[in-house]
Amino acid sequence: MHFFSIGFEERNLGLMNSVIEKMEDIRFQGFKIEERKAGDLLFINFMTSESDSYEACGELKEGLKHRIADILSDFIVNGLQQMMIERVIKNEYFYFENEDREQIREEVLNTIFEGKEYDNLFSQLKEKWHDPIRQRILEHLDTHNELIVDGFVRFRLKDFMKELIEIMDKIVEELLVEREYNEFIKLLRYFVEIQEPKVREVHVLVEDDRRYILLDDSMRVINNDILKELAREISDTEMSYDDLLISSLITIAPSKITIHGCDKIKNTELLNTINKVFRGKVVMSYEGLYPQN
Repeated sequence: MHFFSIGFEERNLGLMNSVIEKMEDIRFQGFKIEERKAGDLLFINFMTSESDSYEACGELKEGLKHRIADILSDFIVNGLQQMMIERVIKNEYFYFENEDREQIREEVLNTIFEGKEYDNLFSQLKEKWHDPIRQRILEHLDTHNELIVDGFVRFRLKDFMKELIEIMDKIVEELLVEREYNEFIKLLRYFVEIQEPKVREVHVLVEDDRRYILLDDSMRVINNDILKELAREISDTEMSYDDLLISSLITIAPSKITIHGCDKIKNTELLNTINKVFRGKVVMSYEGLYPQN
């Protein structure tokens, strides 16, 4: 007697084999497992002997249904994760160049499987959806003897896929922002490298009102016309004092920067940016200095 058929797209042969391996022990419970191909689909057929009574078959079928639901729900939230992520990238980011899509795919998968910050988001998604997916599989098998895994995910798990896409969007957005930031850092570094230093060494002092004082290598306040013009921009634009500091340092392009009282700077991104633009030229000091008149 035929109980259930579980279908897989041919490209998911590895997944089908994993399911068969997981269910290998049911052969000792009186079940038969057969494989068949229909077009681009591969099926696992679960059957039992025709000699079993109707009541016995009913009990076997019910137990098999729950076993299938347990295994498939595990594979959908775990084993199919990479496949679904690749599908999301293909369907949702089709407007990217192939090279960019491949880079996004690699970065997203590395982000997830290396246990970085987004791994927690996927863990929460799996924990939230495992039982509902299992329940939907049971409901499907209550009224159907055949379940095609890819079609089930595509049509019965649209809400699950929606949440997966939302996480993907968040990851991709931040990856793109990071990429743009790195390109921006490269551009600033280029501007610094092509300039002759206007001052050999700059000392940065942090005032209590979060303004900055720049001193030259003779400990004199740097107060030239260019920096005055940059300072005036604060009143005309939304430029912050942190932005002004970066702009001033790039304009001066010193060979060495010493930031005194660096612990007063709460904007760690500012310090990271200065370090990246002036790589190897920055010294962080917790000591303060007083400028000469």
